[in-house]
Amino acid sequence: MSAVTGRNSAQIALLWIVVLISALAVAYASHVCRQKYDQLTALEREKNQLQVAYGKYLLEQSAWGSLQRIETMAKEGLDMHSPQPQEIIMVKR
Repeated sequence: MSAVTGRNSAQIALLWIVVLISALAVAYASHVCRQKYDQLTALEREKNQLQVAYGKYLLEQSAWGSLQRIETMAKEGLDMHSPQPQEIIMVKR
């Protein structure tokens, strides 16, 4: 009986070690998962901020590049005007 009891004790000890290693692996996997989720959340937040900034830059670009604005700046700031038909010279090759 003693040999069987010793063998059972060794098996139980081995099973306890396996359970402990498994528990540590689960804890480590949970920790890594939380870290990756936090990283994902931060990257999504940064993506949203960049999308907002991109939208603002597109609006700014369209405001600066509008033909009406360019024409107004040319007339007011540079004292330019649209040429009369007789002022237009056609250049031919």
